[in-house]
Amino acid sequence: MVNLPISGVEARWRPSNGHDDITLAASRPGLAGVVAYLAGAVVDAGGVPLDPANLPIGDIDVLVLSRRRDVRGDVFVAEGRCEHCGVAVDLRFSLSDYASHRRPRRPRGVTPAEEAGWWRLNRHEISFRVPLASDVVTIMSSPRPRAELLARCVRGSVNVLAARAVERAMAAIAPTLWADVAGSCPECGSSVLLDVDVRELCLIELRFLAASVYDDVNLIASVYHWSENAILSLESPRRRRYADLIAGRSLDLALPGVERPVA
Repeated sequence: MVNLPISGVEARWRPSNGHDDITLAASRPGLAGVVAYLAGAVVDAGGVPLDPANLPIGDIDVLVLSRRRDVRGDVFVAEGRCEHCGVAVDLRFSLSDYASHRRPRRPRGVTPAEEAGWWRLNRHEISFRVPLASDVVTIMSSPRPRAELLARCVRGSVNVLAARAVERAMAAIAPTLWADVAGSCPECGSSVLLDVDVRELCLIELRFLAASVYDDVNLIASVYHWSENAILSLESPRRRRYADLIAGRSLDLALPGVERPVA
């Protein structure tokens, strides 16, 4: 179970199958792609599917990070280059520690408003809510995305100073996992700061792994002659186990009594 830090919702990934793997492998980079993938793949504590479009971006980031941890482990490597000497740099860090460092906090001067989900910025006498994934996806095609997002999520008179203040408050209350990661260059020892979008980097890895579903279906269908839908309906670990067994058995059958040509 994953406790989503911004919304407070308890969520979990339901057991994935081949259909989920195909959806993931074919998903587009960016927020719209991950929202489409998460729909139906994540449920609440009662088993009811969650609508990812109604989650803050930071909660979506945490869900993807938790999936990557389950599949590949907690250690993550971000790649970049040293600005001083140009050498390639790998920064290794714990995803759990990274998420903990980026946890939400309430800044001074921000108090809960009467309406659930809304906050009051006392100094500027305005109220606001945290932007949801649906808000961000919608404004992507707007000629003035920043102004439209503020119009959606802020009530009251917003001047330049108030806009900056409310954006800082939103970033503190609902942080994403896209941030700078600091380290040192192994060659020259200079400080290195990498701009790391953890959600998208995790999804690149997960998409690559999910794409093995096509090889699995081809292998299992070739041996057992099951239909594509029957194979895709298997839970992913079970399908991969069948594929691994077939591949191993094929190697074993090729050995006994087979005379190999002499090189």
